[in-house]
Amino acid sequence: SVYGNTENAANILACKLRDKGIKTTMFDVSVAETSEVVAASFQYSHLVFAAPSYNGGIFTKMETVLSELKAHSLQNRTVAIMENGTWAPVAGRQMREIFAGMKNIELLEEGVTIRSAVKEAQEASLEALAEKIASSLQ
Repeated sequence: SVYGNTENAANILACKLRDKGIKTTMFDVSVAETSEVVAASFQYSHLVFAAPSYNGGIFTKMETVLSELKAHSLQNRTVAIMENGTWAPVAGRQMREIFAGMKNIELLEEGVTIRSAVKEAQEASLEALAEKIASSLQ
């Protein structure tokens, strides 16, 4: 998260998942070691990646994590995408393209787009994503 708004959205989603009895672990890629995030990604069946759009692409720290996951052949996972972008959110599309090139990755189509900060309309989108993740676990 560059300004904290993407992190806030991720925290809201994590709380919604925990309310449904789903254990969550979060990493802030702007401060966590890439190797720690990569290692954890191999421990869970379901992953959510949230990133802001940055200079017409994915926030650089998240782009590094995704490149490492691809290099380490992450596969057989269910992935959800959350993007944040005030003017031109592109991170979600670009993250989906990266995951599309990986083996046996199920991308949940109900991604979430945040336009700067979470607003009331996105609360419903975050709840829908939490529901989709919960139903895919069963």
